[in-house]
Amino acid sequence: MEQNYTFTIESKKQNIDALTEEQQQEFKANSEKCEIIVLKGNSYSKQFFHQFSEFITTSKQLQKINANDIFVGKGKDEIPQSLEILGNSLIGLNILSLDLSNNAVNPFGAEALKPFLKQAHQLQRLFLNNCGLGIRGVTQVSEGLQEGEHNLQILAIARNRAECDGAIEISKAFPTCKKLQELHIYQNGIKQKGMMELLSSLNKSCAELTTIDIRDNFVHEATTQVLSDLITNAAHLTAINISDCNIQGKQNKQILESLSKLVKIERLGYNYAELNDVQGNELYEIIVKQVDNVTKLELKGNEFKKATKQKFKELFANKEKVLGAFDSDDEDEEEADELQKLFSQLVI
Repeated sequence: MEQNYTFTIESKKQNIDALTEEQQQEFKANSEKCEIIVLKGNSYSKQFFHQFSEFITTSKQLQKINANDIFVGKGKDEIPQSLEILGNSLIGLNILSLDLSNNAVNPFGAEALKPFLKQAHQLQRLFLNNCGLGIRGVTQVSEGLQEGEHNLQILAIARNRAECDGAIEISKAFPTCKKLQELHIYQNGIKQKGMMELLSSLNKSCAELTTIDIRDNFVHEATTQVLSDLITNAAHLTAINISDCNIQGKQNKQILESLSKLVKIERLGYNYAELNDVQGNELYEIIVKQVDNVTKLELKGNEFKKATKQKFKELFANKEKVLGAFDSDDEDEEEADELQKLFSQLVI
């Protein structure tokens, strides 16, 4: 059986305008079995993509593209042109995973990708974190995903200044993305109207949802019922991050009730949510029943007494790195990075 092949341009933070002769020969020799292309960590010009697109179209087995952080120093006009060339070269191929995170995609780049997205019905994983999309760019992505039934399972669109209007627009894509399992949309400045529409659309359309990361947005009092309904109704939900969502103490009663109904809790981010000590003990009783399932629990910045914190620590004494620090001063960068990785699957 022929072995699969990954074409990689080593990450050296270089400006690259063309494939070397050696790279061209390597790609040609392996194009028929190439399934993964990794470009991350360099800066590629439009000239490069004009050349490389001709090689991509010969790779009929291609499934995954890792193009994370590939436009450092490139202008806002050149990037959309490069993305248009790349996107058009992928049309007709069976692409399952595309990572364009940490690039200045901007609204024009998102528009350039729309023809690819419209026909990418087999695409399972789309990573567009920290791409400067704004409301208009998120709208372009949504419109692309609304064209026919998509098999998208993971959508990561965090740190894009989506705001309320962007959240409403991306919600329009969920009815055609019924197989969605993970949504990562943290740090987007989404307030009440947008969050309610987002959560409501997920609840109505995405029955296979397992993970939702909405941290560092806003969950207002009026949104609590919609969030609780989603948690209660999502039969496969195992991971939720609602940290830093400006949740007020009185909202937690309803949220805790919905969490108690989850069949399985694997990851829970509940930092800075004004959980008082009584609510902390209620959460403890929920987690005790789930202790064998839990792989990450973050409860920093709440109003727990020392005895309550100690109960959680003893509960996870034999499970290293599962329980995050209760106080900011106790948390090191490694722990923070670990939570980021757990809730944001950025690596192909």
